[in-house]
Amino acid sequence: MTPVRTWQGLSISCVAFSVLLLLVGYPALTVLLESLRPGGEWGLAAYARLWSGPRFAGVVRSSLGVALAGAMLASLLGGAMAVVVVKTRAPLRRFMGAAALLPIILPGFVTSIAYIFLFGRNGLVTYRWLHISWDVYSWKSVLVLQVVDMTTTAFLLSAAALRNIDPALEEAAGSLGARPWRVLRTITLALASPLGAAAFLLNFMHAMSDFGTPLVVGGPFDTLASASYTQLIGRYDPSMASALNVVLLGFCLLAYSGYGVLESRFGRDRVADRGGETARLELDGFAGRAVWAVCLLFSLFMLALLGAVLAAAFTRHLGGGFTPTLMYFETVFTRGFASARNTLFFSLAVGVLSAVGGQLLAYLVKRVRIPGARALDILATLPFAVPGTFIGVGYALAFNKPPLILTGTWAIVVLNLVIRKLPMGLRAGASVLATQDRSQEEASLSLGASRTRTFLRVILPSVRTAMLAGGLYAFVTSVQALGSIIFIITPGTRLLAVDVFEAVVRGEVGQAAAFSTVMLAMAGIGAALIAVAANGNRKSHDAIDEQRELLSRR
Repeated sequence: MTPVRTWQGLSISCVAFSVLLLLVGYPALTVLLESLRPGGEWGLAAYARLWSGPRFAGVVRSSLGVALAGAMLASLLGGAMAVVVVKTRAPLRRFMGAAALLPIILPGFVTSIAYIFLFGRNGLVTYRWLHISWDVYSWKSVLVLQVVDMTTTAFLLSAAALRNIDPALEEAAGSLGARPWRVLRTITLALASPLGAAAFLLNFMHAMSDFGTPLVVGGPFDTLASASYTQLIGRYDPSMASALNVVLLGFCLLAYSGYGVLESRFGRDRVADRGGETARLELDGFAGRAVWAVCLLFSLFMLALLGAVLAAAFTRHLGGGFTPTLMYFETVFTRGFASARNTLFFSLAVGVLSAVGGQLLAYLVKRVRIPGARALDILATLPFAVPGTFIGVGYALAFNKPPLILTGTWAIVVLNLVIRKLPMGLRAGASVLATQDRSQEEASLSLGASRTRTFLRVILPSVRTAMLAGGLYAFVTSVQALGSIIFIITPGTRLLAVDVFEAVVRGEVGQAAAFSTVMLAMAGIGAALIAVAANGNRKSHDAIDEQRELLSRR
């Protein structure tokens, strides 16, 4: 592909860099400057207060300890479920695969509600059935819920890695006399280990950035993310909140650098699986039954969490009288109607903008060869590594004063979410373009069509199914977004996720469950449409492969 003319490339680069610097660089710089200017005077006083404080070292240790343990456990559990679902013929494997995907529509702060219902001081399981009293508010609960929330990431990456393995390698090892467990250990897991390591790093960043779970079930346990929320919202100390987020950002960028090394070594844009037949392994014996039992217990646990949320929404006193009621939904259609409306409209806008914007950036970076394409790619992908609380604090501080005041408007919420979801759209677009035949695009350009017309009439229609899946994913995750927007929400821009979180903090668990049910319905519809779009995308790719095979035979 020939590069664009110099003046056109410079113009496009300037516009793209200006937008990203305004929405990514400016808020990040604001947080950094705020941490260096406590009380209006330049210096390191905020960081000195952190290091000299009696709790800071403990907060760092708590954050790192739970994040490392949670990422490791989630990676192991997600990998084990992927092996059972993808590589074996074990019973109930389809049920386990569906259960592993439940956290997509069941975010961490919603599972916290269900967890309290089931295992709290008056929990249905602990108090009503087992007659034991267990303090649910501790670091142990934070660890359990983060593992539950992060298992999906490990499962999806591990499943993609397992499907991408050439079955001939495993079959050759088996024909040479290797037992199934030896094949799994020496061939399957060895080839899938890069994506397993990537899952660990992604889960570590997620755990470090999570502030809702520690605030809901952590009790005295605190992390860098939850402490930054307390400093800004509870005490309104923007300098300390900024300093905490800068420290948090350092850990996340360190993990992301390791993730970048894995991407550059094993292929950044190769995210789709091979799509062919997968070799099955007969993992028998005690070890096989133990792995299957662990996966089944996790699946039942996820089903119990979902059931607890739904039961609490329609029951006056869960675990008490089980009296059915719709009283909690009355508030949804009164006080929560504006939140539900905002959630739907904002999430739809984010889905459209992130899908189109991600594909446009991918086209500019991968095909057009504009000046500074690599730097533009890095800048657009950076929000993926930045904690949500960091971006939230940055938007709250940056756009609350001239030259651009967006506080209280719908624009600040939508732009914040779009920037958070744009990296996924960019990577999905780059992956599609990396495997797409360029003949139609080159024919359009050679016949005199402009790049804009080629992009609108050739590129977008050819990737519409992948764009739909990416947009729906952005919609689902925006419905549940909390960490980056809770700092910028006003009464006129409230969302269901914020209503759920605040209801849990106030102890209104029934009301929180009702809000969660509406939110889960939105996310569930989006997830179902993602499955339909993904199936359509797979069929379209199969049709293209068949056409290529027929052409090659002629």
